[in-house]
Amino acid sequence: MSRAIIDLPRFLLRASLVDWDIDWRGQSAGGDTAGGEQVVYNAFPRWVGSPRIILPGPMIGVWRAIRAQAEGRVNAYRVPMVDPVSLRPQARDWRADLQAWQRGIYRPHRPVVTCTTAVAAGATTITVNEALAGQPVRVGAFLSYDDWPFVVTGRAGAGAAVTLSVKMLRTAIPAGAAIDLAASGVFLGTSDTMGNPAYDTSGVASVDLDFREWIGR
Repeated sequence: MSRAIIDLPRFLLRASLVDWDIDWRGQSAGGDTAGGEQVVYNAFPRWVGSPRIILPGPMIGVWRAIRAQAEGRVNAYRVPMVDPVSLRPQARDWRADLQAWQRGIYRPHRPVVTCTTAVAAGATTITVNEALAGQPVRVGAFLSYDDWPFVVTGRAGAGAAVTLSVKMLRTAIPAGAAIDLAASGVFLGTSDTMGNPAYDTSGVASVDLDFREWIGR
Protein backbone atom coordinates (compact mmCIF):
# COMPACT_ATOMS: atom_id res chain seq x y z
CA MET A 1 0.00 0.00 0.00
CA SER A 2 1.27 3.46 -0.92
CA ARG A 3 0.82 5.84 2.00
CA ALA A 4 1.05 9.60 2.18
CA ILE A 5 2.55 11.15 5.33
CA ILE A 6 0.40 13.90 6.86
CA ASP A 7 2.18 16.50 9.01
CA LEU A 8 0.71 16.99 12.47
CA PRO A 9 1.75 20.54 13.46
CA ARG A 10 3.46 20.82 16.84
CA PHE A 11 1.16 23.58 18.09
CA LEU A 12 -1.74 21.11 17.89
CA LEU A 13 -0.06 18.78 20.41
CA ARG A 14 -1.21 20.58 23.55
CA ALA A 15 -0.78 17.36 25.50
CA SER A 16 -2.30 16.73 28.92
CA LEU A 17 -0.96 13.16 28.92
CA VAL A 18 2.04 11.61 27.17
CA ASP A 19 3.30 8.02 27.35
CA TRP A 20 5.73 7.44 24.47
CA ASP A 21 7.39 4.05 24.81
CA ILE A 22 9.30 1.35 22.93
CA ASP A 23 7.29 -1.77 22.20
CA TRP A 24 9.99 -4.45 22.13
CA ARG A 25 7.47 -6.89 20.60
CA GLY A 26 8.23 -9.75 23.01
CA GLN A 27 5.84 -12.71 23.06
CA SER A 28 5.55 -15.34 25.73
CA ALA A 29 6.69 -18.82 24.66
CA GLY A 30 5.46 -20.44 27.86
CA GLY A 31 7.31 -21.60 30.91
CA ASP A 32 10.68 -23.35 31.02
CA THR A 33 11.72 -26.36 33.07
CA ALA A 34 13.06 -24.15 35.85
CA GLY A 35 9.70 -22.46 36.34
CA GLY A 36 10.63 -19.26 34.53
CA GLU A 37 9.07 -17.67 31.47
CA GLN A 38 10.48 -17.84 27.97
CA VAL A 39 10.07 -14.75 25.80
CA VAL A 40 10.50 -14.70 22.02
CA TYR A 41 11.34 -11.54 20.07
CA ASN A 42 10.43 -12.18 16.44
CA ALA A 43 9.44 -8.71 15.22
CA PHE A 44 11.23 -5.36 14.97
CA PRO A 45 10.72 -3.07 17.98
CA ARG A 46 8.68 0.07 17.41
CA TRP A 47 7.60 3.22 19.19
CA VAL A 48 4.05 3.51 20.48
CA GLY A 49 2.15 6.29 22.20
CA SER A 50 -1.32 7.30 23.30
CA PRO A 51 -1.14 11.05 23.94
CA ARG A 52 -4.19 12.98 25.09
CA ILE A 53 -4.46 16.44 23.60
CA ILE A 54 -6.62 19.43 24.51
CA LEU A 55 -8.06 21.33 21.54
CA PRO A 56 -9.48 24.83 22.01
CA GLY A 57 -12.37 25.57 19.65
CA PRO A 58 -10.29 27.08 16.80
CA MET A 59 -8.06 23.98 16.72
CA ILE A 60 -10.85 21.43 16.43
CA GLY A 61 -11.36 22.16 12.75
CA VAL A 62 -7.61 21.92 12.10
CA TRP A 63 -7.45 18.45 13.66
CA ARG A 64 -10.64 17.40 11.86
CA ALA A 65 -9.10 18.40 8.51
CA ILE A 66 -5.82 16.59 9.22
CA ARG A 67 -7.68 13.51 10.39
CA ALA A 68 -9.74 13.48 7.20
CA GLN A 69 -6.54 13.60 5.13
CA ALA A 70 -5.28 10.53 6.95
CA GLU A 71 -8.37 8.56 5.83
CA GLY A 72 -8.36 6.37 8.89
CA ARG A 73 -5.40 4.00 8.60
CA VAL A 74 -4.80 4.58 4.89
CA ASN A 75 -2.18 7.29 5.43
CA ALA A 76 0.37 8.01 8.16
CA TYR A 77 1.05 10.94 10.48
CA ARG A 78 4.36 12.70 11.07
CA VAL A 79 3.97 13.21 14.82
CA PRO A 80 5.96 15.53 17.11
CA MET A 81 6.70 13.37 20.14
CA VAL A 82 6.00 16.15 22.63
CA ASP A 83 7.59 15.19 25.94
CA PRO A 84 8.46 17.64 28.74
CA VAL A 85 11.05 15.22 30.17
CA SER A 86 13.04 15.35 26.92
CA LEU A 87 12.82 19.07 26.25
CA ARG A 88 11.77 22.02 28.37
CA PRO A 89 8.54 23.36 26.82
CA GLN A 90 8.85 26.69 25.06
CA ALA A 91 6.18 29.29 25.77
CA ARG A 92 4.50 30.09 22.45
CA ASP A 93 1.22 31.70 21.47
CA TRP A 94 -0.80 28.92 19.83
CA ARG A 95 -3.08 31.51 18.22
CA ALA A 96 -0.13 33.04 16.37
CA ASP A 97 1.03 29.56 15.34
CA LEU A 98 -2.46 28.70 14.13
CA GLN A 99 -2.65 31.86 12.03
CA ALA A 100 0.78 31.14 10.55
CA TRP A 101 -0.27 27.57 9.74
CA GLN A 102 -3.44 28.78 8.02
CA ARG A 103 -1.34 31.17 5.93
CA GLY A 104 1.12 28.42 5.03
CA ILE A 105 4.08 30.04 6.80
CA TYR A 106 4.15 28.07 10.07
CA ARG A 107 7.68 27.16 11.14
CA PRO A 108 7.95 25.26 14.43
CA HIS A 109 10.82 25.89 16.82
CA ARG A 110 13.45 23.26 15.95
CA PRO A 111 16.28 22.92 18.48
CA VAL A 112 19.06 20.62 17.28
CA VAL A 113 22.49 19.28 18.12
CA THR A 114 25.05 18.44 15.44
CA CYS A 115 26.41 14.94 14.96
CA THR A 116 30.20 15.44 14.88
CA THR A 117 31.20 11.97 13.66
CA ALA A 118 29.28 9.71 11.26
CA VAL A 119 27.58 6.73 12.90
CA ALA A 120 26.01 3.59 11.47
CA ALA A 121 22.55 2.25 12.17
CA GLY A 122 22.62 0.21 15.37
CA ALA A 123 25.35 2.30 17.01
CA THR A 124 25.11 2.58 20.78
CA THR A 125 27.00 5.87 21.14
CA ILE A 126 27.05 9.10 19.15
CA THR A 127 29.13 12.25 19.56
CA VAL A 128 27.37 15.60 19.27
CA ASN A 129 28.01 19.30 19.58
CA GLU A 130 25.41 20.77 21.92
CA ALA A 131 27.10 24.15 22.37
CA LEU A 132 24.33 26.00 20.52
CA ALA A 133 21.42 23.85 21.70
CA GLY A 134 20.35 26.18 24.51
CA GLN A 135 20.23 23.35 27.03
CA PRO A 136 22.13 20.08 27.60
CA VAL A 137 20.72 16.88 26.16
CA ARG A 138 18.97 15.10 28.99
CA VAL A 139 19.45 11.46 29.92
CA GLY A 140 16.17 9.74 29.06
CA ALA A 141 15.42 12.23 26.29
CA PHE A 142 13.81 11.20 23.01
CA LEU A 143 15.75 12.52 20.00
CA SER A 144 15.27 11.80 16.31
CA TYR A 145 17.01 11.92 12.97
CA ASP A 146 15.03 11.89 9.73
CA ASP A 147 11.89 11.06 11.76
CA TRP A 148 13.49 7.95 13.33
CA PRO A 149 13.30 8.42 17.11
CA PHE A 150 15.77 7.01 19.63
CA VAL A 151 16.38 7.38 23.35
CA VAL A 152 19.39 8.73 25.27
CA THR A 153 20.54 6.35 28.01
CA GLY A 154 23.65 8.18 29.21
CA ARG A 155 26.01 11.09 28.52
CA ALA A 156 29.58 12.24 29.08
CA GLY A 157 31.39 15.45 28.22
CA ALA A 158 30.11 18.95 27.51
CA GLY A 159 29.79 21.61 24.84
CA ALA A 160 31.21 20.66 21.45
CA ALA A 161 32.17 17.10 22.43
CA VAL A 162 29.36 15.24 24.14
CA THR A 163 29.15 11.46 23.90
CA LEU A 164 25.59 10.16 24.15
CA SER A 165 24.74 6.54 24.87
CA VAL A 166 21.64 5.65 22.86
CA LYS A 167 19.15 2.86 22.20
CA MET A 168 17.06 2.23 19.08
CA LEU A 169 19.28 4.10 16.62
CA ARG A 170 17.93 2.50 13.45
CA THR A 171 19.37 4.76 10.77
CA ALA A 172 22.85 5.98 9.88
CA ILE A 173 23.64 9.61 10.71
CA PRO A 174 26.29 11.45 8.67
CA ALA A 175 28.82 13.83 10.18
CA GLY A 176 27.43 17.35 10.39
CA ALA A 177 23.80 16.24 10.39
CA ALA A 178 21.27 17.97 12.62
CA ILE A 179 19.66 15.75 15.25
CA ASP A 180 16.31 16.97 16.53
CA LEU A 181 15.95 17.55 20.25
CA ALA A 182 12.19 17.78 19.70
CA ALA A 183 11.77 14.23 18.43
CA SER A 184 9.35 13.23 15.71
CA GLY A 185 8.33 9.93 14.15
CA VAL A 186 6.03 8.53 11.49
CA PHE A 187 3.01 6.76 12.96
CA LEU A 188 -0.21 5.03 12.01
CA GLY A 189 -3.43 5.31 13.94
CA THR A 190 -4.56 2.06 15.53
CA SER A 191 -8.15 2.40 14.31
CA ASP A 192 -10.13 4.28 11.69
CA THR A 193 -12.05 6.14 14.41
CA MET A 194 -8.98 7.22 16.41
CA GLY A 195 -9.11 10.81 17.58
CA ASN A 196 -12.71 11.65 16.70
CA PRO A 197 -13.12 14.92 18.65
CA ALA A 198 -16.03 15.05 21.08
CA TYR A 199 -16.93 18.35 22.70
CA ASP A 200 -19.78 20.13 24.46
CA THR A 201 -20.96 23.73 24.44
CA SER A 202 -17.66 24.84 26.00
CA GLY A 203 -16.10 24.31 22.56
CA VAL A 204 -13.04 22.54 24.00
CA ALA A 205 -12.26 18.95 22.99
CA SER A 206 -10.18 16.36 24.83
CA VAL A 207 -8.91 13.91 22.23
CA ASP A 208 -7.30 10.53 22.92
CA LEU A 209 -4.86 9.41 20.24
CA ASP A 210 -3.30 5.97 19.80
CA PHE A 211 -0.26 5.56 17.54
CA ARG A 212 1.98 2.72 16.39
CA GLU A 213 5.18 3.53 14.52
CA TRP A 214 5.22 2.79 10.80
CA ILE A 215 8.50 0.93 10.60
CA GLY A 216 7.99 -0.45 7.08
CA ARG A 217 8.09 2.91 5.35
